[in-house]
Amino acid sequence: MVDGFVYVKGDPDEPMAGAQVGARARMPSFDPPWIVVHHRLDAVHAVRWPGRLFRVRSVPAVTEEERAALADAAQNLRVGASYSRVFAVDVLEELRPAVLFGPNGDAVVDVLERADQLTESVASDLAVARHPDAGDAYRRAWDRWLSGQPNGAVYRDGDHDGVLAVPGAGPVGSPIGPAFALVWRCVTGSARQRGGSAAFTVDEDDDEILLEPWSTAGVALMESAMVLGAPELVDDADRAVLTAAWQAVRRS
Repeated sequence: MVDGFVYVKGDPDEPMAGAQVGARARMPSFDPPWIVVHHRLDAVHAVRWPGRLFRVRSVPAVTEEERAALADAAQNLRVGASYSRVFAVDVLEELRPAVLFGPNGDAVVDVLERADQLTESVASDLAVARHPDAGDAYRRAWDRWLSGQPNGAVYRDGDHDGVLAVPGAGPVGSPIGPAFALVWRCVTGSARQRGGSAAFTVDEDDDEILLEPWSTAGVALMESAMVLGAPELVDDADRAVLTAAWQAVRRS
């Protein structure tokens, strides 16, 4: 049996879409995608917002077919992987997703909710209000965080303007877990929903690029999440710089 955590991203077709505490969630077959149980809370890979977070216990295999299927699911997992692939779990507890973002996770959720509901008008307000020194302040916060990571020295003093995560620095990719990536994904989703194709362009490598004001608004919200989620990484001056845009739209 494996105890751990499952993040459910809201897809109605996934096995745990309707999960309830005290119930058992089971895949309809042994075919992927499997239920991914993360062994540590700080290893949970949340790729979409909003979502639900559960503490679970895997259900042991009983039949030879189940044991063979679990063995197949475990193929290609590296030794010491921070997650397991399973077919059934008992749901022990539902947790607030805010815990994924650290002790100040509730404040980060406020930023995520704004990003998820972002309109072009508010995106413009954020872009206009973003402080010209915010990029430098954001880099300094990253450098302070990297100084406390086991492999952080390799990445210090780099260009961290707009960085979502530094996975090689330590066991966690950022000061607030997956929040930076989720903020950017929410802003991109809002731009697609409310700005349509006019919110994007394609570069010479055929990669989709988010246009203004959405792109600067996304960066401003990431900077706000840094301050609100990891206030110990900024001094008073940088705090004011990084939250200038956030404070402007909160007052509106």
